Amino acid sequence: MASGASFQSIGYSFRVAHNTVGKIAHETCLALWNILSPLCFPQPSKTLWAMKSERFATLWNFPCCVGALDGKHVRIQCPSHAGSLFFNYKHFHSIQLQAVVDADLMFIVIDVGEYGRNSDGAAFKTSDFGKALMNKELDLPNPSLILGTDEEMPYHFVADEAYPLNLNIMRPFDGRNLNNTRRVFNQRLSRARKVVECAFGILSRKWEIFQRPLRVQVDNAETIVKAACALHNFVRARDGEMRPETSTEMDTMEAPSLRQSAGLVNWEKNNTPGRRPVDAIKARNALAEFFMLEGGRLQWINDLVCV
Repeated sequence: MASGASFQSIGYSFRVAHNTVGKIAHETCLALWNILSPLCFPQPSKTLWAMKSERFATLWNFPCCVGALDGKHVRIQCPSHAGSLFFNYKHFHSIQLQAVVDADLMFIVIDVGEYGRNSDGAAFKTSDFGKALMNKELDLPNPSLILGTDEEMPYHFVADEAYPLNLNIMRPFDGRNLNNTRRVFNQRLSRARKVVECAFGILSRKWEIFQRPLRVQVDNAETIVKAACALHNFVRARDGEMRPETSTEMDTMEAPSLRQSAGLVNWEKNNTPGRRPVDAIKARNALAEFFMLEGGRLQWINDLVCV
């Protein structure tokens, strides 16, 4: 995984058959995933989401954000009799990695194996995470008041235009002729969302196997991707500033004190099936207005994008 060497070249080095190398690699990745997944992907809870939100507010100045959501196409060799199922818009065969990344570039949730031909939005809707989010089964904290205002804000994920606008998903404003408020919001959201792009970049550069097509069966490719994501978290927690003692403190840290409302009832009453939720639009507009106020403004971003 680290060198990106083929099974054949590894087999020549150790004088074993390439199919034996492939079997050992698959069993090792499966063992890595089974051992590391409970450690590196803890069960989400209100306390965990509140901690992630606090980190986003501290590092990226985006309140009530619990993660950045995006998808990555992992290049594979065309499976037998697969037709165009795995052929994506970038003109190569792939499986999809849907991931939620925190402010420290660590994966919180991953979903691997969707057909490459599907869009990010379609893959999200069919994933277990997407269904849990839409059905409000993620145990997110109750909406809290934005500091310095009387506006309640639901806890949410930041995503690009491929994902639907939702009370718990913030996406950019559409269009080119935007006013300054919307331009600033798009820039702030892009700044927070880039953590998922950086995580994908680190993943593919640290594990050189992703620099070429995975020449294995689709099930084995999914195992390799899952093991790589678990190893990514394991290494990030012990690399550079994210030392073991720091991560241990974060694991035992109490949820930050937030002024929370009673629930999501008021936010959901105006939603119409098949259309963008009215309250989601109001929440996004409120956050955009907050970024123009004294308490939420980043002056250098305003100077950069305002016309």
